[in-house]
Amino acid sequence: MKLRMDCTSKGHDWSPPELWVPDPSLPKANFCSLTAGGLVIDEVSTKKLLPILLKSGELLPLKHQGENFHLLNVTECVDALDHDKTMWVIDEQTGIKVDINRHVFVGDRLPQSSIFKIPQRKATLMVIEGRYPEEEELKGMVDKHNLTGIRFEKLWEGD
Repeated sequence: MKLRMDCTSKGHDWSPPELWVPDPSLPKANFCSLTAGGLVIDEVSTKKLLPILLKSGELLPLKHQGENFHLLNVTECVDALDHDKTMWVIDEQTGIKVDINRHVFVGDRLPQSSIFKIPQRKATLMVIEGRYPEEEELKGMVDKHNLTGIRFEKLWEGD
């Protein structure tokens, strides 16, 4: 499936989908969602965040009502979890790890990019805060430029 943001490049055969807005009465935001694991970013924000975005993956062009947008496809996928300390959801019947209740990362396995994914949750964007200079971190730049349409949730605090 083309819109499956699974840490693999899509640029080689990218054909932008037709976009629609479910509730056009809502105020425009700088970020919006199109598919799990992908992030749609307006042109102004893309320019402000370009080095950060390119470090994490590829920007796929989109257009809606004459405006340019980009779909961020994060290809930076790193198994940075501490598998022993992470709290897993285990399927009672199979004993298989099916989800994560509490993330614990190994600090020296975290990537240089402030946006990444982990193989266990390819539909979730992970964002690092406080490890790199503000201009290299998505959250710091979103806050600095008062960009809207994105919410951050703290998953882990560590070294």
